[in-house]
Amino acid sequence: MAGEFSGKVAAITGAGRGIGDAIALRLLDEGAKVFSFDLNAPDEPRDGVTYLTLDVGNPGSVADAFRRIDQDAGQIDVLVNNAGVQRVALAENMPIEDWHLVINTHLTGMHLCCAEAIRRMRARGRGGAIVSIASAAGIVAVPGRGPYSAAKAGIESLTRVYAVETAEAKIRVNAVAPGSTRTKLIDEGLRNGSIRGEWQIERIPMGRLAEPWEIADPVVYLASDRASYITGQTLVVDGGWTVQGMVHIADWLKPAPPAE
Repeated sequence: MAGEFSGKVAAITGAGRGIGDAIALRLLDEGAKVFSFDLNAPDEPRDGVTYLTLDVGNPGSVADAFRRIDQDAGQIDVLVNNAGVQRVALAENMPIEDWHLVINTHLTGMHLCCAEAIRRMRARGRGGAIVSIASAAGIVAVPGRGPYSAAKAGIESLTRVYAVETAEAKIRVNAVAPGSTRTKLIDEGLRNGSIRGEWQIERIPMGRLAEPWEIADPVVYLASDRASYITGQTLVVDGGWTVQGMVHIADWLKPAPPAE
């Protein structure tokens, strides 16, 4: 895989930490020129990444960032829509401001960045790849996370629409839907009590959370030429969470422990 993205330019939203940072490192290792779009400063700046401060839900801010890529790199080959925020409350208690923030960051942010990237990829005539971060929460119900789940389901839908709209231009549009991953969003949930670690582990057949690099690798694969005939798809990377039909399994249905 060495140099698989040599000569290519990638933009990643929310690349200052967590999954976005892991994706940036993978693309850097493969030779890409990487731009980060983030409202916050990076936790640990990476040599080789150009960090741009912007609000992905603001059309003017996004347009300015892509103009910066035009000036500095002259092309865009890969877009990864990863930026996200979380607000937790039951429907009747969810402040409308929080609803708008979550939808705007995840869903509107994806649309705005896709529109800018697609316009440039189409004009250049050499195709491109877009990968957006959806979520297992867009597939199964996670109480208290209405706007987050709705936005993530919307990302899957837009992925299919934009894949069909751009296929003739050799632009591939896919998504990755992570399950519970060790990120700051999870850490915040553990702190505020909206998540309990043992509940998550109990519901994941593989018995653990994902590490950010385990989400980054599928993203990089879908952005690469090795996925040249894949478009409009969502790859679920959740340790089996969304296919687990029963939370509790009778002892006699569990596999025997390995012999020591």
